[in-house]
Amino acid sequence: MRRVLLFLGGYKLFGADRKDAARIMNICQKHGFIYRKSAFEGERFFFRCSLAVSSRLKQRCAEAGVELEEIRAYGVPALFMRYRRRYGVLAGLLLFAAIIFFSGRVIWDIRIDGNERLREEEVIAALGECGLSVGDLRRDVDTASVENRVMIASDDISWMSINIIGTVAEVEIRESEVIPEEGERYAASNIVAARDGYIELFENVRGKIVLNIGDYVREGELIVSGLYDSKTAGIRYTNAHGVVLGRVERDFCAEIPLKYDKKVYTGRTFTEKYLVFFEKEIKFYGNSGNSYESCDKIDTVEYLDIFSAGVLPVGIRTVRYLEYTYESAERTPDEALGLAEYKLDIEMREALCESELIRKSRICEYTDTSCILKYRVECIEDIARIKKIEIEGLP
Repeated sequence: MRRVLLFLGGYKLFGADRKDAARIMNICQKHGFIYRKSAFEGERFFFRCSLAVSSRLKQRCAEAGVELEEIRAYGVPALFMRYRRRYGVLAGLLLFAAIIFFSGRVIWDIRIDGNERLREEEVIAALGECGLSVGDLRRDVDTASVENRVMIASDDISWMSINIIGTVAEVEIRESEVIPEEGERYAASNIVAARDGYIELFENVRGKIVLNIGDYVREGELIVSGLYDSKTAGIRYTNAHGVVLGRVERDFCAEIPLKYDKKVYTGRTFTEKYLVFFEKEIKFYGNSGNSYESCDKIDTVEYLDIFSAGVLPVGIRTVRYLEYTYESAERTPDEALGLAEYKLDIEMREALCESELIRKSRICEYTDTSCILKYRVECIEDIARIKKIEIEGLP
């Protein structure tokens, strides 16, 4: 903080002969002048003092017969004197001062807490439609009204609390409970096999079971019927449902070419810069007509942090384009095998997430152009699939 005040008030760098250093220090001590960053360089003595006491210090030194050399002035007053006729710089300083002044009176950041399904951008958009956006004056925001309007307008938010702390709106939400959608309902349905396999177990089954545990069933074959034929009540229908665990075999395959096109960066880059003020952007550097056809885009935003007092709603957005091209490259067999294993591992994790793995075998083959990896897995999974019964006279 001391450095900040010194910069705002301004200071000067003085130089004197080395032999006069002790006399200058005594003068400063006698009259209460504070000097900083004193140093000796050869036969010269250098130090700094604030602009407010610099004239009196020079006068006291002159009365004592010590010659001081005024080397340079620093700080805000020096900048003002240097650029006093450059009106663009003055306008910029005034704009900067206005930003500092008004930044504490507006909301420039909205932080969301409690969202799991909803993305932060969705919540911020809903707040904007109901009266709370970045750039709004704090005094104009009715938090209670915004909370009620959001909860009425959104089916996904059941509760909301908004607390404005400084220039930040802290928003805490509670999402509505998701009621799972029921599957398509029919007047009557059967359970058929989703894939080939041996029946291992029936769980919570409704309907007439037509096969036994241990039976082999093919895809599409009837397992549980939704039709009953009773001698007393005649034919009646039901919606067959339940879990049918089956022992099945599934095949997975990945083919990785040994020769491929590899992305290579050329080293050429193109940059665009934008001034960000709240939600507005003004482009001040770069020409979009010079961007490359094949490039990766890196987009970053850095907000100003002045004197560690907090981030201001003003920043610089930088968009960099990195040009690349493709070159022919070749994998070793081991590299191709590792990539095939990685690809199949992801595929099998997703496909068998609800299955119980019993055993797994694999076959690896190499051709002149590729590596082929095959997995055959045996697992236990639910093979029940609901199939509608067409009843004449019913929709």
